[in-house]
Amino acid sequence: MAVLIPARNEADSIGRCLEHVLAQDIGLDRLEVIVVDGDSTDGTGEIAAAILERAGLDRWVVHCNKGGSTPSNLNAGLALVRAPVVCRVDARSMVPPRYVRACIETLQSRPDVAVVGGAQVAVPRSESNRDQGIARALNNRYGMGLSRYRRGARSGRADTVYLGAFRTAELRGVGGWDERLPTNQDFDLNRRIAHHGHVWFESSLEVGYSPRSSVRQLWMQYHRFGRWKVRYWRMTGDRPQQRQMGIIVAPVLMLIAAIAFLVPRSGRMCRMSVLTVGTLGAAVALEELGSQEGTAGTVERGWAIAGMVAVGSGWLSGVLRDAVFE
Repeated sequence: MAVLIPARNEADSIGRCLEHVLAQDIGLDRLEVIVVDGDSTDGTGEIAAAILERAGLDRWVVHCNKGGSTPSNLNAGLALVRAPVVCRVDARSMVPPRYVRACIETLQSRPDVAVVGGAQVAVPRSESNRDQGIARALNNRYGMGLSRYRRGARSGRADTVYLGAFRTAELRGVGGWDERLPTNQDFDLNRRIAHHGHVWFESSLEVGYSPRSSVRQLWMQYHRFGRWKVRYWRMTGDRPQQRQMGIIVAPVLMLIAAIAFLVPRSGRMCRMSVLTVGTLGAAVALEELGSQEGTAGTVERGWAIAGMVAVGSGWLSGVLRDAVFE
């Protein structure tokens, strides 16, 4: 089994990622680890090499891909893989000890499955209310658009999965990751490889993920996701999933309703107050109903709501920016 990790300027995360990879229960003599460093300036590659050199692996490589984007790094790593199965892992992710073994067993026992992946679970960067709230927002099934790998769903077929493990030959057969897509390349790959077998979500595989450290960074991340989603739709002719259409259409309808509600001058302040209270109430309800993490303090929930707003508004503004203005 090969583990493929693309990384660029992830000095703060790569050590923890490799710690989890090296804790796999299949035995390090059966594991090859390939880290592709996209020309980092913070010593990411050197940190990875120092860790892997003393790990006792069957085989390891730290390859520098000058100026490489994420899909370029992944394809450079794929070219170096020798194992029949390859597991894609993010530098910010933390895979559980049975992850690699479970992926191998699924692909070996299920010839109808082309890719298998687990659930993404945001792990707070610290004990602060802000970091706890941001992680809580990213684990909210409704705030994240009901994607199967985000909403605690049962195992089954999905349109995409987090990370993913593949048969190396099949992955190479579909051309690997599309380097025209610096973002959304995993979704695109899952859609293409689905012609060769099922995209399988395995609910028992919960993978930790270290999220962005501020609401602003979160907004920028999802704004970029939204913009590249439109570009993906244009490039491939694919169309938004039903869950994505809800995210696009619902805010627009709410805005139209709000404008219609506020247009008459008579009693406008009263209606504005009702609208504000109603919006806040809806946000609190969405946070509470969609949360998978139990109760939280008021400040933490406030940060969670802010995070959900950043995700939704960032993604939607990115979609509208590229769909309407470019």
